Amino acid sequence: MTRSAPIYPDLGQGIVLAAAFVVAAGCATSDSPLRNTVESPIVPFGDIFASPDTIRLDFEVVVGIASFLDVSQEGHLLIADEISRSAYHFSASGKHIQTYLIGTCQPDHADDRVKFVRFIGGGRVMLLGGDGSVAVFDESGGCVATEFRIPIGLEGACAIGDSVLMQPGYTPYDRPEVHAVTRDLEMLDIWQIEKPEFPRLNRRYKGFGGRSMACFADGPYYKYAEWSDALPVFSRGNVAQVDPVFFTKRVRDIRLGPDVLATRDEINEYPTNSGILAIDNTTRMIVYSKLPIEWCLPDVLLQTGIAVVSNVGAFPARTAIVPFYPVGAANGYVYRQADYEKLPDGDFGNPLILRYKFVPPPDANP
Repeated sequence: MTRSAPIYPDLGQGIVLAAAFVVAAGCATSDSPLRNTVESPIVPFGDIFASPDTIRLDFEVVVGIASFLDVSQEGHLLIADEISRSAYHFSASGKHIQTYLIGTCQPDHADDRVKFVRFIGGGRVMLLGGDGSVAVFDESGGCVATEFRIPIGLEGACAIGDSVLMQPGYTPYDRPEVHAVTRDLEMLDIWQIEKPEFPRLNRRYKGFGGRSMACFADGPYYKYAEWSDALPVFSRGNVAQVDPVFFTKRVRDIRLGPDVLATRDEINEYPTNSGILAIDNTTRMIVYSKLPIEWCLPDVLLQTGIAVVSNVGAFPARTAIVPFYPVGAANGYVYRQADYEKLPDGDFGNPLILRYKFVPPPDANP
């Protein structure tokens, strides 16, 4: 028996947890839980997103690599920097507001890198460390909560109203779950989700850190590496699943052994689902890595496949091949890190952040 899905009468009020216990509906009995899959045309990236705006980050701090970016409803940026092991809060125009370190709240984890970061509402931000540590800060940088740690770490987290949804790591696989907690990290509820079809693959390949789950108006969606799309945690309904022409379904799990290169080759044998991002409350973007060579752009080192899908069927899904890795999405925009800004003295400053506005098809339903 598992808990029923929460009800979302008003996202501003947070999650209202159902009281009854029911048998979980829609659990997969076939090899793949993805149903109602539809192919989607490949179109130029410029047919889906407008020309970008450029955000210049304040030189008050030095940002090494924007490995993860979250965006508030006001357009503020929260950036995890893999090099400095810090997180930086910037205004929508790029002015530095606050710097966060996990070690500030958890001295025993002072050297822990920031895996990903999230705005969780109420003026609070949450940092997730690479070793499973969690720290919640207020607007002034003060510690609010730290008493929550999953030894196997968190693969994804996102906020809805005044609640935070978390997806623990991919092991063990006998009972994968999604947790709901308060902003003070107090447990609210737990729901069982689908098991991965290929557990060894998911144990070795995590995709983009923190991008295994994203939150929408109909709740959180989650993904595994072998899926062509993502699934909602709660009501399935008739959610269409995208099946891009460049995504070939993997037929077997990888083998685990001491030969690292052989394992890497097995992972690279098929395209992989590397992450899900929320462009807005009803539009998801799936990001794919390790594309077949015939789909790769010539002379481009960093590139991914993307699929933009409406959770509510407002428009047909569309796919594209793009020469970058998306680092964030929100409020109708997708973000990427560009080149480092060249300063007047010839030195280099912080990386530029490019923001692309999503343009729905002309015939999209309102």
